[in-house]
Amino acid sequence: MRDYEFYFTQDGSVGLYSYADDDVYHSKFGALTEAWHKFVLPSGIRKMLNKQDSIRVLDLCYGIGYNTKALMTYVINSDENILKNKNNLKNKIKNILKNFGKILAEKYNIDTIDKNNINNKIINLLLSIETNNQLLSNIEIDCLDINEELIKISPFVKTLLTPQEIYSMIVPRIFDCFDLYWKIKKLISKIAFNFMPKNLKKITEKLNLKFNNDYDDLDKEYKIHKFVNLIIIDTLFNKYGEDYYNKKLTDFLSAKRNRRYFDKKLIKYAALKHKTRYNFISRINLLTNLHNIYYDYLSKRYKNAKYKAVNELFKLNYYPNDARKTILQLNVKYDLMFLDAFTYSKAPELWSNEFIAELFTRLSPKGIVLTYSNSALVRGAFIENGFYVGKIIDDKTGKFIGTVATKDKSLIEHPLSNYELGLCTTKAGIPYHDYGLSTSREDILKMREIEFKKSDRLTSTQYMKRRTLKTGDIDDDRE
Repeated sequence: MRDYEFYFTQDGSVGLYSYADDDVYHSKFGALTEAWHKFVLPSGIRKMLNKQDSIRVLDLCYGIGYNTKALMTYVINSDENILKNKNNLKNKIKNILKNFGKILAEKYNIDTIDKNNINNKIINLLLSIETNNQLLSNIEIDCLDINEELIKISPFVKTLLTPQEIYSMIVPRIFDCFDLYWKIKKLISKIAFNFMPKNLKKITEKLNLKFNNDYDDLDKEYKIHKFVNLIIIDTLFNKYGEDYYNKKLTDFLSAKRNRRYFDKKLIKYAALKHKTRYNFISRINLLTNLHNIYYDYLSKRYKNAKYKAVNELFKLNYYPNDARKTILQLNVKYDLMFLDAFTYSKAPELWSNEFIAELFTRLSPKGIVLTYSNSALVRGAFIENGFYVGKIIDDKTGKFIGTVATKDKSLIEHPLSNYELGLCTTKAGIPYHDYGLSTSREDILKMREIEFKKSDRLTSTQYMKRRTLKTGDIDDDRE
């Protein structure tokens, strides 16, 4: 395995720092929060689920898989809500039609037997129409990441730690009575940092990370559904076969310094699946082999049936290769694209004008691309390739936290301001170029540096000064 360091992000989810790439996977402030607020919630997935029979998603730079996991969780939760609403609706329909049937029968002097027949016929007819409606779309997700090892690790990562779990790592070392936990919570927050392992402390210092105690909303609303990681594990077993859960992976998962970041039950599940090649269709195996190992997941029959139904909603495809090569092989139209690559200074090849052009070609007419980046460089590349570009807003803070690009202007809820559009025409908006999608990272950076020096565009500083002089003040429409 490559040299990684795990750490807790501010929302209690697990982040990952890569020494090889000298960058972090997902936000240091809240990996799971970012997945929901910058990708899933602003994606318009709710409308797609109501209108389309199938949805195709491209997750660029899968990483630990938070974006894919959050999306799958949203779909599963929507399924549960729809089923609940449907059942409530069916009961209302039954009651209404039952009364209607009685009134109709009495009006035409029909006897008791015929009354029941009328009721049943009407109810069955309407319910058959209702139940034949498709509850949810089928979701196919293409997950791209050059790091095959990270893809294999991803389903085992704890996607959300509660405050209790985090502090329980520290409290027993200091206090004999765990009941004092909440009373000394603030004190523990201050001293917790000093009890971290040295390697974790080093990464936390590098990221200037501080634990946030306000996990309640995230835990209740956005916690990853327990079936999601099981589906991913099953998918990876199908893809890699016996080679998936090998000694190299198990050694990494069981290493002392990494152990706290992985879900033990999921590891046991993978170990058992590797040993028995368990098939979910078999109820006997379910009851005899799995009950004592991961009862919280699938030990009951109804959970097994429900898992099978949920599993059929998704098809996951993993492509561990250079995304530039893979994108040329994927000749399909996507409804959603999550562009979550490392920052453009670290991975310019995935932000280049030519790569963005490939995204445009593969985007459906009503599809959208979402990314965390607000930079003029990225937005400029989108605009040059024919996208309409807007901003992602955080409803809680009112701040703009990312960028959305689409072929359909009507889908842009928060368009770029005049100031932001103008900034894209400055030197700051000069895009990277990767002709042939095969240029090295170093050469891509050098080419832009040369173009930047030769360009007669205004610098962003000059642009801001001119705007200020022209308007007498900095524009109101700036972020």
